[in-house]
Amino acid sequence: METENGSKKNKSMIIIIVILVLIILGLVLYICYDKGVIFQNTEKEAKQSSAKLNKKEKDDKKDKTIVKELDLSKPLNTNGVTYSDSNPASNSDDELGLSISVGEDSKSATLSIDWNKFGPLSGASAWAPTVESYPITGFNKNIKDVFIGIMGQDATGTTLFYLMSDGTVEYTSMFNSQLVVNYANNGDHFETQGIVNGVSDVIKLYNVSASAELTSGWATTIAAKADGSFYDLGNIISK
Repeated sequence: METENGSKKNKSMIIIIVILVLIILGLVLYICYDKGVIFQNTEKEAKQSSAKLNKKEKDDKKDKTIVKELDLSKPLNTNGVTYSDSNPASNSDDELGLSISVGEDSKSATLSIDWNKFGPLSGASAWAPTVESYPITGFNKNIKDVFIGIMGQDATGTTLFYLMSDGTVEYTSMFNSQLVVNYANNGDHFETQGIVNGVSDVIKLYNVSASAELTSGWATTIAAKADGSFYDLGNIISK
């Protein structure tokens, strides 16, 4: 009898413990629900998941954008000009002794000048035969890529171009209107001269040859869009 009674007591204790555990769990869940812990976290996770999905869809859509080949018969801002000999613009020009790179912050750039090469073209009466670096400042948007372009018929048309993250283009002429090096302030750096007006959705820059009736021809830099059309940057800047 005692053994049977003891067994009943043990079962009763187990039942009581289980009930207490269930009650405690119920209270914990109710408190979490009342404080919004469970559903807030779930809602937050759902929002994060939705945001990631939307970003992926946008990235996929962007990746699927069809980029056509450059069509030199489709200038957007000139008439009566023939374009030929297109070459993708680069961030360096060994003949000029220039190279340019984007800063780590994407809101600045650095120009390297090999004065042994650029000096004779600069019009300066004297220069140190060294390679020097100059910061380029004044940007309000992120720089996506940088290029060296030539506009006109000689090195005085050398221009630095900056393709911005929003598809616009900014520039710095290496020479000012007096045909001397276009330093900013005290000559220790360069600055962007701002946006090339009316230019948008650019994906790539090219250096090309241009000609028109009764002219000897010249060099210019063009900015291509995804549909193959392009802007003649030299034509806009020279106005």
